[in-house]
Formats: sequence, structure tokens, C-alpha cells
Amino acid sequence: MHCHGTTHRQFLFRHDSSAPDRERAAGRLHSKPMTSVARRYAPAVAFALYLALAVVATYPLVLRAADHVFGLGTPPLNVWALGVVLHQLPREPWNLFDGNAFYPHAHSLAFSEHLFVPALLAAPVVWLTGNLVLAHNVVALLSLALAGLGMFLLARELTADVAAALAAGALYAFHTWNVNELIRLQILSNQWFPFLLLFLLRFFDAPSTRRAVQAAAFFLLQALSCMYWALYAPLLVGAVCLFEQHRRRLTLSQLRPLVTAFGGALLLLAPFLVPYVVTSREMGFQRSPPAALAVDRYFDVRPGNWLYEGWLGIAGPNENAPHFLGFAALALGLLGVLKAGEALRRRRALLLGMLAAGFLLSLGPELRLGEWSFGPGPYALLRAFVPGFTHVRYPERFAVFVALALAPFVAAGVAWLRARLGRAVVVAAGAAIFVEHLSAPLELVPLPPPSEAHRFLADSDAGVVAEVPVSRYRMERHDAQPMYHSTAHWKRTLVGFTGYFPPTTNFIRWRLFHFPDAASVTFLRRLGVDTLIVAPDAEGRPQPWAGRDARWTLLRRFASGHSILRLPVADEMPISSPPAPARPLRKLDRNAWDVQASEPGAALALDGDPATAWTTGQRRQGKGDFYRITFAQPATVARVSVGVAPAFEFPMHLKLMGRVEGGWVRLPLDEPAAYDALFASLLHAPRRATLDLDIEPRRVSALRLRITTTDAFWMPWTLPEVNVYVSAALDATPQERR
Repeated sequence: MHCHGTTHRQFLFRHDSSAPDRERAAGRLHSKPMTSVARRYAPAVAFALYLALAVVATYPLVLRAADHVFGLGTPPLNVWALGVVLHQLPREPWNLFDGNAFYPHAHSLAFSEHLFVPALLAAPVVWLTGNLVLAHNVVALLSLALAGLGMFLLARELTADVAAALAAGALYAFHTWNVNELIRLQILSNQWFPFLLLFLLRFFDAPSTRRAVQAAAFFLLQALSCMYWALYAPLLVGAVCLFEQHRRRLTLSQLRPLVTAFGGALLLLAPFLVPYVVTSREMGFQRSPPAALAVDRYFDVRPGNWLYEGWLGIAGPNENAPHFLGFAALALGLLGVLKAGEALRRRRALLLGMLAAGFLLSLGPELRLGEWSFGPGPYALLRAFVPGFTHVRYPERFAVFVALALAPFVAAGVAWLRARLGRAVVVAAGAAIFVEHLSAPLELVPLPPPSEAHRFLADSDAGVVAEVPVSRYRMERHDAQPMYHSTAHWKRTLVGFTGYFPPTTNFIRWRLFHFPDAASVTFLRRLGVDTLIVAPDAEGRPQPWAGRDARWTLLRRFASGHSILRLPVADEMPISSPPAPARPLRKLDRNAWDVQASEPGAALALDGDPATAWTTGQRRQGKGDFYRITFAQPATVARVSVGVAPAFEFPMHLKLMGRVEGGWVRLPLDEPAAYDALFASLLHAPRRATLDLDIEPRRVSALRLRITTTDAFWMPWTLPEVNVYVSAALDATPQERR
């Protein structure tokens, strides 16, 4: 077939042909062609519509955007991360990851998400208002609206039906799982995936440098929005390129712009990846194998769902989140698969493969339906063989590809119905898609601006600031607010909430929890902390102990009940590295040991695998908990080495006992020195961190490590490995020679 001397194929993909002619030639038109004016303004209208829907879906966030967020812990963390990027960019962009939290560690932004692209979106709001919470919420609304816009453009490209494309955008932006991720701005920032897919498809339709650069640019935007998406986006790009190249058979010269553009994008991405790689290697960051997502989570909704709360299951906000896709969307998507126009039919296999892959990968390492297991899933291969996936906590986020692939089919289904039933069906379908996922009003959490005490420190000479009191163990989410408050002064601070806690966190928080006891004051002074913000008590009054004291100076009190104390920094700073043993030591052979403990699994501390451990479990360590070692023959013990990595849950109040001929005796040890050395190993050699109990060599037949006090910090005791050492200078027994 020819049209004005041009083949049908050339006519269809020629860049300068008019949009209506291209659509008609492809057999894609379901309605009258749009005027050029209408086509030009359709994206703006669509964006405005999605922004309005974002306001409805997140109501009442828009009314309280200046000082409220959705969720605990992660939103204040993300507000802080936005602030770090915007604080560092104009000052020290080469030290972008040098966040002020988690002193004495540098590059603390690499403990979680850097949020570089969301920070750029937030910048105008911060510069105009100075309100990071408002900026965070504005970016969340923009992310939802941009997600809708991206899918609108993609669906319009594949169906040539503007009204139907609006319905597709509503599904991608506002489906249950996506709105649930409002608590995590980094995951919500998936709005660039539709743009990336759109420009990849356009490139393979008509290769050009411009389209290659556009695709690479949206790849970079997505990868720099979230580290999860930096892992997932290459999988999408690879799958699309393989499919399209198989279909189109482009030459190497035609592919060269795409390879060059993505090569440049990867070079720009590399500086953002390096801090994560370095930090992970130094500190041993790695996730334990994730739990499986049961298939029935795809039929769970969020709390407060308008239509189905009483009919379908309700899932939580984090792991095993609700993944409901909507009955209307599933029906329309199935219709779209069957009735797709020519343009979508060419990509039907690609989108169906993407949908199936996203669904199966989202289920995690095991395929489950309720209590039934169907064996390992394909995600297990990613974790085993693809770098980076050992750091993934929730594989269920692959569900983004399910929505990305389903939405164009929904548009095709709506377009097919509209051609037969009229425009009213579009309104009905769009409303059904949106309302099925609506769970408003949201339950918001106040996040007020930093107090006057925090702002006071901005112009002070404070060096390192600690905020007390801190919360108990496993209550770290509450420490996210003090981290956010530090954005008022940007001084170095000790704690916070993050994705990966540094190895020193438990130790530092333990000391802060017990402030102002003598050990805590001494530790903070030696750590270089010179300023403390003391939060008021539950009644809003100053803490009774935060007055004048020989150990500090009361700098100022505020009407809010906050107090600021100035600590004299100790002459002796933290130990630069774990101290060497006072005498040469030799490790005892553990093969003949008999071990018992207050909880089952004592032998796990002898198996040579740090990933397994004896532990008090979910229960806090308490008075009377013990770990006992009985030797085959008496040994002259000089050191007991209690491993703590990788859980970093150490014994807090430990008594070491030895069995001699007359019975059990206490073996004296320098407890402060042992804990100083523990902190040094946590700071400088975290992957080999140990609590080393050095004693005067004593010949014993058994050892018992016993907790003497139930600490109110409530941390469990986890013992991955235990070793015993003898002095090499002493005569050895036959057992010691082995």
C-alpha cells in the first residue's frame, strides 16, 4: 500500500507526519481527530485533573500540608533527606551525602534514600517558604499528578483516545498500593516510569538522537528518585529493548544514539551509587531474605476504603501492603487485551510479559496463596544472582510494573466501549476506577516546626548536639522527629531514623537512654558531644534533673520546656581503634565444648556462621539470662570474646563467672574498658565487632556469662559467635595446644 508515494510503514512512523494521519493509518482512531489546539493543551488539562484527584485521594493533607504528614518515622526521615540535599547542594555538592545525623559517621544520607530528584522538585517551595514539611507534601501531590500524566501520555500514544487515556492515568496514579506509599516519598516517586516506557517505544518506532536522550533522561530521573527504582529501571529498559529489537531489527548505527544516551545516564548515576556501595561494604549492610507476599494481598484494600472495607481484607502500611487493582480495572484491562487497536497489539506481548513478571516478582522468594506454598518464585533468582538485590527489603514493590502494564489495556478497554456506548461510559469507568481505591480521609500525624531551642542553636557555637531523652529499643521511629528538628540548625547529631542503622546506633542510644547517669555523661564527653537539648517531660515542663550541675552548664531554658546544656568536652577522645590485647592470646578449640543457655539454640553461637545466633529473641534481655560453656578439660582463660555483629544486640549488664574446684567464682573484669573497646570496634571494625572481656588468666572448667540487671532499654541479647582465649605465654594444656 502507498500513500502519496510513501509506504504504509514509512508513513506510520515518519516523525513529521500529522498525529491524526498517523493514527488513522495505524487503524487506531476510535473517534474524531483532535484539533491541534486540543491536542496541545490535553496534557495540561490532564495534569490539572490528576492534581485535583490527588487532593481528593489524600484528603485532608492539602489542608494541613504545612505541619502534618501521613505516617510515622519515614516522613520525618524523608523531610530530613530533602533538607540535606538542599542544604548541601549550594554549599558542598561534592559532599552531598554528608548528612548531619548519626555522628560520628559521615555520609549518613547513604543509610537511606537520597531523594535527589524529589529534592529538586521541593526546592522552589523551600526557597519560597522555608517549610520542609510543606515541600514534602507538595512533592507527594506532584508525584501522584505526574504519575497520572505520564500514563495518560503513554496510553494516548497506544490507543489514540484521550478520554480513555485519562482513565489509565487515574489507575496508575491512584491504585491502592500507590496511595499507600504516600508514607514513603521515595517509593511514591515512580512517576517517571510511564515517561521512560513511552520514549523507549517512540525511539524504536523512529530512532533518533532526540528520542534516545529523552528516554535516557527519564531513566535518570527515575533512578535518582529512589534506589529501589535505580535497581528496577534497568530491568524495565532491558526487557523493552530486547523485545523491541527483536521486533524491529534496528541496525547498530540506529541503536548507537540509545546506547550513547544511556551510557551517559549511567555515568551521571554512578556518583550517587558509590556512597551506597562503600557504606554497605564498610558496615556490612544487607537485608535478611524477605518474606513472601501472599497472592491474596492483591485483594486487600487500605483501611477506610469507601467500597470494600467490609468485604475485602485490610492490609498494613508496610510489608505485605494492600495491592488491590480494582475490579473495574481488571475487567476493563481484560477487555483491552482482547480488543486492543493495532498500535497496542504490537506491544501486547511486551505489556503482558511485564504484567506477569511484575506480579510474580512482587510475590517475593516464595509463591504463596494464603497458607499454601507453591515453591520458590523468580525473585529468588534476582536475589541470588543480580547485584543489589540482597539490599531489597520489600520485593512486593515490583507491583509497580503490574500497574504500569495494566493501565494501557484499561485505556484500550474504555476506548472500545466508548466507540459503542458513547462518552458517558468514559466518565463512569474513570469514576469507578478512582472510587474503588479511595480511602479518605487519611489519618495524619502532626509534624510541627522545630522548637525555639532548635532554632537557637543555628547561630550558636555548638559543635555536636545530642537530644535526650531517646526512646527505648525498637522505638527508633520516634527519633525521626529530633532528626527532622536538626534541620533548624544543621549541627552534627547522634541519632535518628533511617533505612540502615549504623552499627554504633544501639550503643549510642543505650547511653543516651540512661542520661544523665555517670557512664552516659562520660561517654558523650569523650565522643565530642558539647551540647544537649533536653526535651520537656510529658507535662511540657523542664526535666527536673536538667538544672545546674557540676557536670554541665545550663545554657538556657525555653517556654516550651526545652533546656540546653553545655558539656565540657573530655581531653580523651574516643578510642581510634580497638585496643590490642595486653598479652599474646590463642583461641581455644570449640569442638569439645558443651554449651547451654537460658533460651534454646545455644549451639548456634559455635557454628562459625555469623548469620545464625543464639538470642533471647523478641524478648528483652533480663536478669538471669545466661550463656554457659563447659570445657572438656580445664583451661587457663584470659579473654572471653562475645560477638555482636551483625545484629549489634550486645549484653548490657554482664557478670562473668568461672567454675573452679571449689565451685563458681566471679571473674573480675574492667567493664567500662570493655564497653569502650566495644564501641571502638563498632565504629572502626563493625563487621568483626566483639565485646571482649579481659581477665587475669584463671584456670576454670566452665564459664558462665550472666545478665545481672534487667535494663529498661529493652534490647534483646543476640550472640552470633563466642570465643575463648588463653594466654600464649602460659603453659598450655593438651586441649589448648589444639
